[in-house]
Amino acid sequence: MKKILLSLIIGTFILSVGNAQSLVIKDKTGVDVTGQVLEHYCAPGAGFVSLGLDVFNVSSADKNVKVRKYDLLLADSTASNICWASCYPDFVMETPEPLLIEAGSFVTNFTGDLSYRSIQGLSSVKFVFFDMDNQNDSSFVTINFIVGTLGIDNAASLKSATVSNAYPNPAVSVANIEYKLPAGVRNASIKVNNLLGNAIQEITLSNAEGKVTIDVANLSNGVYFYSLIVDNSAIATRKFIVKR
Repeated sequence: MKKILLSLIIGTFILSVGNAQSLVIKDKTGVDVTGQVLEHYCAPGAGFVSLGLDVFNVSSADKNVKVRKYDLLLADSTASNICWASCYPDFVMETPEPLLIEAGSFVTNFTGDLSYRSIQGLSSVKFVFFDMDNQNDSSFVTINFIVGTLGIDNAASLKSATVSNAYPNPAVSVANIEYKLPAGVRNASIKVNNLLGNAIQEITLSNAEGKVTIDVANLSNGVYFYSLIVDNSAIATRKFIVKR
């Protein structure tokens, strides 16, 4: 019995280590922002804004890291860009070349950029950093670019919206997600995308709080992202794994 228990403990430890993420994203003050939604306010007349982040490789192996972007929401006349050593046009959704991050080191080369006109509004872009040799080893951050003062009060109230981690995770047949919305919400949904950014499913939320169940039985093994969208704003983005 002791041998069996010891084997289970060792197996659980190995599994947890194997699922550990190698990449950690920090802002320029050193705060870990991995998996978070960042709000970045932009002056209407500027026309361009850039938010820099540092990417750490906390594993014991070198990683060739690429970046993929998802335009969750773009206001009129706006365009997002990835800068990852080089800056790419807005139609480039994934960096063509990786950037080597040595074990235990970090790079300061990333910026998420937005070009816009004087129209006030919100644009939401998710940036995913992943090991090109193991795309399941990934981390992300979502940036809400808020142009002008339009919607600032609303954005503050939307912070009370919450969405849980999916469970079970990894998922085999279904993934459950719990949510809670603030008062006065006009529309809300949970949107599911695969790692390539293709929409898998969007579930409209009709109640102020509750649970949604996503059928993953027909999904391939891999990483999927889900976002809580409230009044056209991405409030939070999380991920779950399908593994059989």
